[in-house]
Amino acid sequence: MRSLARWAMRCLNLHRFDGNPLRRRSDRIDTVIVLVSLMIFVAFLWPAAAFGRQVYASGLRAELTGPGHRQTVAAEVVDAAHGAGWRTRTVRWTTPQGGTRTGQVVLSPSTPAGSHTQIWLDGSGRITAPPQRHVKTITDSAVAAIAVAGGGGAVLLLCLAGARGLLNRHRDAEWERAWVLADQRWRRPRQT
Repeated sequence: MRSLARWAMRCLNLHRFDGNPLRRRSDRIDTVIVLVSLMIFVAFLWPAAAFGRQVYASGLRAELTGPGHRQTVAAEVVDAAHGAGWRTRTVRWTTPQGGTRTGQVVLSPSTPAGSHTQIWLDGSGRITAPPQRHVKTITDSAVAAIAVAGGGGAVLLLCLAGARGLLNRHRDAEWERAWVLADQRWRRPRQT
């Protein structure tokens, strides 16, 4: 953790706006490019999260309407609770065709007879457990969000590397010119 903090402080000292006379114009441009890239990446996280949410919603729709889908209906509790603890109770509900059906569900003893509860039915109309969010839906949404953020980050890193490469070539050319001027100034005239 210390090395990460040390690295962050070194980056912060390298890329800051101050009155240091040793900072060249290209150093300040480099700082602006890094800051703009960071801001673009942070702004790009929102579309990545939105895309992941959209993938998750479409996965949920597929779970609820695909083969083996489940639907929720309101059912009336028919019998009274006996004893303490969760017990199997009889419930009655109306089918979409208008018929009445009954079935057994586990309910808390505090659920009185005549009250309504939500139950889940499978494709054939039998009582079933509530749907569990499939791991595939969650994984697909996470992968989609990470892929969008990672793709955007990779493009930004490539652009940053290209811009820094151009700045480094410019810096090297400046160094060469400065050394040539220093050589001309400091060279002793040869005596023949």
